[in-house]
Amino acid sequence: MVEHNILELPSETVAVVRSVVPMDGLSAFFDEAYGRVAGAVPAAGGRITGPAFAWYHGMPGETVDVSAGFVVAGDVHVPDGGVHVLERPGGRALVTVHAGPYEGLGGAWAELASAVVARGWQGRDDVWEEYLTEPTGDPSALRTRLVMPLA
Repeated sequence: MVEHNILELPSETVAVVRSVVPMDGLSAFFDEAYGRVAGAVPAAGGRITGPAFAWYHGMPGETVDVSAGFVVAGDVHVPDGGVHVLERPGGRALVTVHAGPYEGLGGAWAELASAVVARGWQGRDDVWEEYLTEPTGDPSALRTRLVMPLA
């Protein structure tokens, strides 16, 4: 059993590209979106202050509504290129860190959702993954922080 922590998370300013993507197109979307955001933020006067993340809006099916980007700081104003700067709401959340390949994320999310239900809580309509390590080298060395905000 993986350790879950309840945290009070602050609201954060994020720069993202958002799209509805087929599940098998996520990797290509992430590659394009992270590159676009990483180029736009410094050009707009800001700086990236956290790891890459994927912010999922609603329940995935054959497609998923997802934002990909970074937490940012500074005078970030990105009026074009499909990059949007907004506040990601904070609040109480159940959080865990998944160690291992991305293929194991589905099981880790299911375990986190089960922990929420077992406690009689309810999640919000969004969740996100923060990619704490670069996706290079040994897949067993990957670390992904899973965040399930609570209603």
